[in-house]
Amino acid sequence: MKPTLLACSAALLAMTGLAAGAASPAKTIQDRVANFKTMGKSMKAISDQLRTPAADMAAISFNARIVADASHKVGNFFPRGTGPEAGVKTGALPAIWAKPADFKAAAAKLVAATKQLQAAGTVDQAKAAFPQVGASCKGCHDSFRAKD
Repeated sequence: MKPTLLACSAALLAMTGLAAGAASPAKTIQDRVANFKTMGKSMKAISDQLRTPAADMAAISFNARIVADASHKVGNFFPRGTGPEAGVKTGALPAIWAKPADFKAAAAKLVAATKQLQAAGTVDQAKAAFPQVGASCKGCHDSFRAKD
């Protein structure tokens, strides 16, 4: 059976849409930097709250959700071709792609730590969970991010 012109046109449009949806390395790097900046801003907000005598649990919870949501994106922001070879400034080390299982494990550790923080219902629980998030961030920075 010969495909109709309409079916061919629809297939072509679908393929074009898929190709157009793929982000360039520069856009992917820009998006991942923005994601990390969002995480950093919320981590600072949580830290600031935890250091005050009357910490606002609502503010901690709000920012913990932002950190947790952003952490789920981390593993997807490093497709091949978005490292230093992309010709765009990035702190991502080649180890991300050379040791994908290690990077995936580190990203999973971040997600687990942020879930614990997000689940905190009291300031004391947040104080207990927060250092684990920081440690998972540091673990990735030590292994997979270029020193500034």
